[in-house]
Order: sequence, then structure tokens, then C-alpha cells
Amino acid sequence: MVDYVILAYTSVTAAGIVLVWYAWNNRRSKRIVFGRKCKLNDFMLKEWVTYCNHGSFGTVPRKVIETQRKFQLERESDPDCWYRYQVEDIYLSAVDKVAQFVGSDKENLVLLDNVTTGVNTVIKSLRWSPGDKILITNHTYEAVKKTVVFVNQMNPEIDVVTMKITFPIESKRQLVNTLKETLDANEGVKLVILDHMTSVSALLMPLEDMIPVCRQKNVMVMVDGAHAPGHVPLEVEKLGADFYTGNLHKWCFAPRGCAFLHINPKYSDIIQPLVTSHGQFEPRLCDRFKSQATRDYTSFCAAISAVEFLEEIGMDAITHYNTNMIEWAADMLSNGWGTPRLAIHPTVRAPFMALIKLPRKDGDKLPAVNYANSEQLISIFYKKYDIVCAFTVVDGEFWVRISAHIYNCKEDYFKLRDAVLALITRLD
Repeated sequence: MVDYVILAYTSVTAAGIVLVWYAWNNRRSKRIVFGRKCKLNDFMLKEWVTYCNHGSFGTVPRKVIETQRKFQLERESDPDCWYRYQVEDIYLSAVDKVAQFVGSDKENLVLLDNVTTGVNTVIKSLRWSPGDKILITNHTYEAVKKTVVFVNQMNPEIDVVTMKITFPIESKRQLVNTLKETLDANEGVKLVILDHMTSVSALLMPLEDMIPVCRQKNVMVMVDGAHAPGHVPLEVEKLGADFYTGNLHKWCFAPRGCAFLHINPKYSDIIQPLVTSHGQFEPRLCDRFKSQATRDYTSFCAAISAVEFLEEIGMDAITHYNTNMIEWAADMLSNGWGTPRLAIHPTVRAPFMALIKLPRKDGDKLPAVNYANSEQLISIFYKKYDIVCAFTVVDGEFWVRISAHIYNCKEDYFKLRDAVLALITRLD
């Protein structure tokens, strides 16, 4: 009966297209089943550990790991051939694929190890003069902040300005106005560093409105997009930042040690790799970065497979699942703990992350509120409860930062809820 139906439909063009569409989508839906089965089938995560913190280190699908291993075996089977004749073409193919994915001209994009490397590359390549200032925010990622402090120590004639983000955040305009006010109050800002999504607070910056403010002041903009690729749609060329660096090993499923740096062409002659190597004096941007001696290029090579994995599933399907899961989980935890979510307007929330205030009771064992002790809490929950989650400090309070990705299920967040309640009430 099914065969007759197929024959009947394929004789009609429009209906045949419908059948093809259905078959394709049905094939894809069988390929990836979200939730616990996805964790077991498509990833290598420990079955007994609950992962609610994709945002820190990401995880790599089996398919992508297999691709990386294939490249590693190719390399080890003939190292001379690999480094002399093969790796350049594979690297350039990866640049091409990543550039298409993030909306960049491939001539303006290079691959490097991580966003911290990208930030260091830019800041240490720029020429600083007395009176220049670098603007960061009070939610700038710690490694980036320390990079800025280091450059300031090497160049004492420049200053660091901090834009203070305060809560509640009730609109995009509030952030835009704060940036404008900070720039107006500080003449001489040469570079503004903005997070696309803040790590400490899961805040989605309205870059499309903030970058023009910097343009009006003739100020360069660098975007720390550590959490953006694979999390939100990207068109970095259209976005208009002078420099945009993003990790591919977080939400984009690439192996660790894989990120990109997009550079506005007017600065391509200035930006140099951190490590001086064979391509140092090449005029073409990509040629200066691609040849870094015997580095492990296999993470870059596997980036093609990672992007294809995302495309196979479809970003629309991923976004639908993750946003629904994170909203449900954040509300459930907030109700379960009797504490609020961080007061951020929905238009400026990171889609796949959320913060909920950690409850406290008289006599609980929680340590003093500071960055070092937030790391201690991460350790406690992993070693005591087999739960991986992030703790951050905002406005003098501990907050739990949760993430959601396609391998998560509701049971993960119920376990987190109960573990927090057990810890603060000393039930166990």
C-alpha cells in the first residue's frame, strides 16, 4: 500500500516535493533524538555524571572526535607529508567552512586556539600611545581582564576604564545608554572590549546597538564572542566590530583548542600572531597565522565536522529545544529554591544559559562569597553529587549558572535542585 502511495505522489511534482521534505526531516529526526538518548548515543559523557554546565568547556560529539582521530592517524602515518603538503590545504578548508558559518569573508578570518589567544593577539598587536584608554566592563571575563591589566603594566601610560553593569536590566537601551555615558565621561578611549555574552551573568549584549555608539566616538571595538558561535546566529562581517573572536569548542561542538579571530581588513597589516614563526612577514593575513611549526592542527581540521554536525541537526531545532529547556529549568529551580533568577530582560538573556540565586540558610556550610570560593562550590558539587554546574558571583551573591544543550533532560535539573537543597540544609 505504501509503495502505491509513493508512486501516486511522485507523479505529481508538488506532492513529490512534500514527500521528499518529509523523508528528509524524518531521517534527520531519527539521526538525533534529544535528551538522555542523545547523551548516550552521540556523546562520550559519563552516564552517571549530570552535566548542567556546557558553557565552560563544551563537549565533543562522537562523530567529531572520530574525525579528529582520523586526522591524527593520518598525521602520524606520515608526519613529513602531513606538515609539508597536507595540513595547509585542510587548514584553509576549515577557515572557509568556519567563515561561511559565522558570516565572514574567509580572507578576514584566522583560526587559533581560543578566545583568550584572540584577545591577546589583538591587544598585543595594537600600538599604544600616552593617554590611550581601554574600556572593559565589570563583567569582562577574568582572563581577558588580566590580559588588559598586563598590557597596562607593560604600557603604564595607558589607562583602563570600567563600564559598570548594574541590575536589574530592564531593556537593551539601558546597556546602550550606560556605554554612551561611560564613553562621554572618558575621553581618549581607543579600544572597547564587549562580551557578546557575559560568562559571569549570561547577559546577551545588544551589539547591533552598542557598536554604532563606539563608531560615533571613533573608538575601536573588539567583541569577546566566547559563547556565541553555535549559540546565536552570527554575521560578523555585518556586525561591524573591528575585531571579533569566538570559541568553536563551546556551543559549536569542535574539539578544545579551536577558535576564530575575525579582523577588519583595515587592521589586517597590524595584527600579528603571538608566536613569531615562518609566516611572520607574509602580506596575507591567513598566511601569517596558518604556519605555526608543529602545533596540533587537528582541532582546526575537525571544525568542519563540528559545523556539519550542527547543520545536520539544524540550528532552529537546537534553539527550540535549548531555549525551552533553559526557561523551564530556570523557573523550576527558582521555585524550588525560593530564590529569583538574575533580573535580566528576556531580550538580553543568553538563550541557552540562565542564572538563579543560590539559596542560603542560617548555619549553612557555604563559604564566603568571592570568586575563589565559587570554584570551591563547583568542586563540591562534582565530587559529592556527580553534578557539573557553574557558580558565579554577581552583586555580592552566589548564583548558579546553568546551561542547556541537546543532551540535557529535565531529570538533570531536578538532580541539581535536590543537591543544592541537600547541601544548604545539611540533609546528608
